[in-house]
Amino acid sequence: MGTEGHHRVRIVIGGVEYTVRGPVPAEHLRAVAELVNGVMQQVATAHPALDARRVAVLTALNLADELYRLRKEYQELMELLDEKTQVDPPERRGGD
Repeated sequence: MGTEGHHRVRIVIGGVEYTVRGPVPAEHLRAVAELVNGVMQQVATAHPALDARRVAVLTALNLADELYRLRKEYQELMELLDEKTQVDPPERRGGD
């Protein structure tokens, strides 16, 4: 896979600088990095005795939990939308 059209950005997460590249706008990459860094700071503040690796793992678990919940909610909303947008049977529409 080529890198044409990829944006390259320098970010800082947990005090460590990284260069990341992706097929999304640089602002998107920065926003994702800020989200990860913010959650890492929250975890580190709540658990000051943890080393950086454990903070990173708990951060990953927190973000994965949020992703899982949002995917589940999305699926439930899509199912509800499907139910609501199905065509009513003719007897309910007042048709033939």
